[in-house]
Amino acid sequence: MNQADSLTPSPLGNSIRHLALGFFDGLHLGHQRVIFGGTIPHLPSATAVLTFRDHPLSILHPEKHPALITGLPHKLRLLHRWQIGLTIALPFDSARSQQSPAAFLEELTLAFPALQTVSVGPNWRFGNKRSGDVPLLSAWCDQSSITLDNPAPVLYQGERISSSRIRTAIQSGQLSDASAMLGRPFTILGRVKTGEGRGHNLGYPTANLATEDECLPPNGVYAGRACLADGSFHLAAINLGTCPTFGGKNRNIEAHLPKFSGQLVGQEIDLEFHRYLRPEKKFPDARALTQQIEQDVAAVLESRP
Repeated sequence: MNQADSLTPSPLGNSIRHLALGFFDGLHLGHQRVIFGGTIPHLPSATAVLTFRDHPLSILHPEKHPALITGLPHKLRLLHRWQIGLTIALPFDSARSQQSPAAFLEELTLAFPALQTVSVGPNWRFGNKRSGDVPLLSAWCDQSSITLDNPAPVLYQGERISSSRIRTAIQSGQLSDASAMLGRPFTILGRVKTGEGRGHNLGYPTANLATEDECLPPNGVYAGRACLADGSFHLAAINLGTCPTFGGKNRNIEAHLPKFSGQLVGQEIDLEFHRYLRPEKKFPDARALTQQIEQDVAAVLESRP
């Protein structure tokens, strides 16, 4: 997949026939409808996804900035897996926030001269003070002989799927609902960092994740699965929390892969959360914790993806 951080005209733009516009946090089923099309699907290799590196609220109203379901590396990983031809992740700064809708549309004209369709979600807005809307985009499409695809919301249990609804489900531990709306298992993407070695000393080494995904489920132990950089899958006992037995204060994500032996530090991996096992708790000593981890791992090995 090709990636860019500007709308500068390039030869790649000549191959793009379909353009999907949006922030697309989570890349849920509603977003997928915009990106891939409905009854007439769009060819992924001829599709461009135009998004932003940062959520616009991080500049406009930082106090309202939502916890991201998919940080930028996670979003790019998913679009790559979907074989999207071009992803443009624009920096969102004060200059971009003040750009007029007309100037933005002129950028699109120059960057994608061969466009046939443009797709946006319901109530899509753009430009300075969100002054651009779907009718304005529709008028530009008509003038440019481009088909506008503005699909109806995708529903789950009779209500519109949205990033905010998925955030609520994740943060309240309703991961089956979150996965249903995402159209895939709820995952966290991160790079494995060097930990403090406590898991190794207990006989259960863990992969400690540094992630840009901000929307996390409640603290606790989960049965899940890890997808490694080579594409292989491994069952995982996932701990999300502060390690209270050792007096920890910072929230961490770590996973023990029961049947894996190898070096993971530096790898970017996905963690799928399948089932909540138990809350995080403080144990009287390391031996009691080890006995509980043994039970957790046994529960994971009995799990199925």
